[in-house]
Amino acid sequence: MSPELSIIIPAYNASKYIEACITSIFSGTYNNMEVLLIDDGSTDGTGELCDRLTERYPAIRLFHTDNRGIAEARNLGIEQAVGQYISFVDSDDLVSPIMFESMVKHMNSDVPLVVCRYLRRQENETMQLNSSVASYETVGQTELMKRLIDDEYGAFAWNKIFRKDIIDAKQIRFPQNCRAIEDMYFTWTYVQQCNKAVFINDALYCYIMHSSSIMNTFRKNRTVDNCYVNLPQGWRFCAETVEKFAPELVPLPIARTTMFYQTVLRKLKNPSNDFIEEAIAYVQQNKSVLRHYRWGWKYYLSAIVLSISYPLWSAVFRKGIRSAQICEDHDLS
Repeated sequence: MSPELSIIIPAYNASKYIEACITSIFSGTYNNMEVLLIDDGSTDGTGELCDRLTERYPAIRLFHTDNRGIAEARNLGIEQAVGQYISFVDSDDLVSPIMFESMVKHMNSDVPLVVCRYLRRQENETMQLNSSVASYETVGQTELMKRLIDDEYGAFAWNKIFRKDIIDAKQIRFPQNCRAIEDMYFTWTYVQQCNKAVFINDALYCYIMHSSSIMNTFRKNRTVDNCYVNLPQGWRFCAETVEKFAPELVPLPIARTTMFYQTVLRKLKNPSNDFIEEAIAYVQQNKSVLRHYRWGWKYYLSAIVLSISYPLWSAVFRKGIRSAQICEDHDLS
């Protein structure tokens, strides 16, 4: 008999974390599952450790591949999965012992999506996931989208359970070459097929932030590379999706898109002409939305300057990151 749930775990150089992650899954109360573990070309011994974990846990199906990135690893997992339902876990994260039992019991032909709250913790920080019966509520499409915009649940892939028949019918996949925001494209594409969802009101997933994680790097580093242009573009896709189905909710994702265009443009080492023009056009069109949010006022003031003159904005807000050369190369005003 095929397992009910397929859990997909990409692992790249995760030898310090993968065993704890796998143990947290198999120590839980749910066992009608398969775990598709994709060793994505690791070079630190992760592959060998995965081999040993497969011997310990027969429900693991292990795939060794060349390093192709998390999106392709997850897509491979989707293609190989045989469960009715799909879930994703990051190799350095942990799950509650009741996570999958609590979530799967709400999945059926009438419920296309189940979502739980999560904890965000720094490495080595104490954490306490819910381990008792979790409360839940069923919501319609508008409330579903509202909650996914909010940080309490988010559009992440890893705190949700999806139906495989919908994923296959609509050929929903993680976009390649879209580092840092591939979850948003996948989740918001999937949500377009959902008229309702069940939300678990307790934190059943722990997202662990390491010093080298993509979002930690973005927050802490003064300069970043070009992969982060996907951040505002992902939020733009979110705003466009919300506008189709729940236009009353669209101001917040538009505001966040406008914020991220400015933040990414400020941090990029070498922004391309195309991205500069894209960011300026979006900010000029949508800057007034920022005034509706307390956190948005500083970005609104920045947006006014950016709308007047990119060289001036660059000199003020990029704080010397090749400002003179940028202003010379991109005569935008």
